[in-house]
Amino acid sequence: MSYDILSSILGNNVPVKLVEFFIVNNEGMFQLTDIAKMIGISHSRVHDLIDNLVKYRIVFETRQSRTRLFELNKNNPVVKQLQELYRITRAYKLASEY
Repeated sequence: MSYDILSSILGNNVPVKLVEFFIVNNEGMFQLTDIAKMIGISHSRVHDLIDNLVKYRIVFETRQSRTRLFELNKNNPVVKQLQELYRITRAYKLASEY
């Protein structure tokens, strides 16, 4: 899957793709390796960026033994606004294709 809806208006950069990944995959928890594979970015780059998302409570981090798992913080007001921006941008982009 391509993560380019938000990138089309916010710029095509890794942090935007990472946020969009969590908005699209808003159910469940994900390991860093899985996130990196799904968005096509190196594990080390995702590792470098994920701590900021945790810091600003965009995502929650849970540890199971040595494994770090991440999930979207759906109650964060910033996340709610980003989800709405994604929804509107996606609808506009789909409508403009016709």
